[in-house]
Amino acid sequence: MRLTKSFSLNIILALVVVTLVLALSQRGLLKRLELTGLDFSFFLRGPASYNPRIVVVEITDSDVTGIGRWPWKRSWLAAMTKTLSDLGAKYTYFDIILSEASTEEDDALLQEALKVTKNVYLPFVFQESSSEIKNAFLPLERFSPYLKGTGAVNIYPDIDGTIRRIPLVFLEKEKTYPHIALKIAMDYLSLKMEETKDHSLLLSNSRERIKIPLTEDDKMLINWSGKWGDTFKHYRFLDVLAGYQDLIENKKPKINLNDFKDSICLVAVTAIGLYDIKSIPLQPEYPGIGVVATTLSNILDKRLLYIPPTWINILILYLLALMPAFLIFGEKPLRETFYVILVGCVYFGINFLLFKKGVVLNLSSPILGLFTSYFTVETYNFVRISVERKNFFKMSVTDGLTGLHNISYFKMLLEIEIKLTKLETGKKFSIIMCDIDHFKGFNDTYGHQVGDLVLKEVANTLNHSVRSSDIVARYGGEEMIILLKGSSLDHALSSAEKIKNNVENYVIKN
Repeated sequence: MRLTKSFSLNIILALVVVTLVLALSQRGLLKRLELTGLDFSFFLRGPASYNPRIVVVEITDSDVTGIGRWPWKRSWLAAMTKTLSDLGAKYTYFDIILSEASTEEDDALLQEALKVTKNVYLPFVFQESSSEIKNAFLPLERFSPYLKGTGAVNIYPDIDGTIRRIPLVFLEKEKTYPHIALKIAMDYLSLKMEETKDHSLLLSNSRERIKIPLTEDDKMLINWSGKWGDTFKHYRFLDVLAGYQDLIENKKPKINLNDFKDSICLVAVTAIGLYDIKSIPLQPEYPGIGVVATTLSNILDKRLLYIPPTWINILILYLLALMPAFLIFGEKPLRETFYVILVGCVYFGINFLLFKKGVVLNLSSPILGLFTSYFTVETYNFVRISVERKNFFKMSVTDGLTGLHNISYFKMLLEIEIKLTKLETGKKFSIIMCDIDHFKGFNDTYGHQVGDLVLKEVANTLNHSVRSSDIVARYGGEEMIILLKGSSLDHALSSAEKIKNNVENYVIKN
């Protein structure tokens, strides 16, 4: 019965804790904690594969030094467009907003290069979080007819400023605009956008169908491959031009030009102070083009992260938070604590193994729910057992009827007092024995219930007639015994007289 009641209270406490954790899991500190748990999963997993067809052509500090301050004349972009096309690149993407006109000569050169190659993508950007195309910064109209495609380049960080997700589509009434990474991937795989349904984006052609999992706000969770310098093939802008020039002049190029054949070349500024710096789970400073490259790589290689429905994470949270209710009863604290830690470690291991397989379950909230529930249930059971032990001790040393100490406990205290008196010179104590006169006759006349009432009232009178340090016990029947600590014979006689008078003058009210 006691265990059943304790178990029921354990369940109630665990449910209260898990409900509170669930309510706060999408707010402030707990939300950041969950995001940190996801980041830790990437860190623990380490580097992952990326698509070898993606080549990044960086406009670095040395390129800016060699050519001149940014922005450059668009003739340089025209030269890169022709160079990459001649080297066999399937697509070229310039991560540069070309929404304003330059000189007529430069714009004409770039327009002609786009017209000849027809494999270049340019981005546009929506203002703030709007998806109205009329307010977007679009490529110049003279370039648009000759582009392979265009797409939005907007990226929005999470509440802590870190990029973890990317919007793949932008909706304006019934019009849909793809992110540039999605647009390039669809063209490369010859896929078309089918629909967004049940937090999934469906792409298909006559041969295959790809289902891209989306978060609740319809964004794709990015599967980061590694740090910027450790992922993708990187070449400097001027090195690519120089390598192509060497090829034309039948010289041995200083770079591997075969990397560009059938590739997707992403041209972007990475010079310090010029490029858009992002923070990602694996690196605090990461170029924006890396977000595009990683998203593109995820879709091409189908290395997508699956996000289970919300109810699954809620179920896991409740299951873990309820575990302490079944494990903690306060009887074997060390063993019970070990079991809870083991449960947490098992869940962490399962969570990590699923993450490596591309399944993303909440990590921090269930672990927090488990240990918060553990501390709550453990504290309750500690207090409960402490109170129970105190009550058991009181029952073992107390007479059930009068509330006085029983004779067994009195004898133990008396033995201790005798030993202390032998050890300390001059230490004294006295004992008073007393009983209630004619108690048997009183019991026979008025009954045992009234007799018990008399015993209680006399016992209470004795307790109030002596010092708090003195010990009053029921010796047996109507007999009682008092240990007066540090008391001389004279004091004992005085105390006995006081007790006698108090009892004689006490009026029992029925």
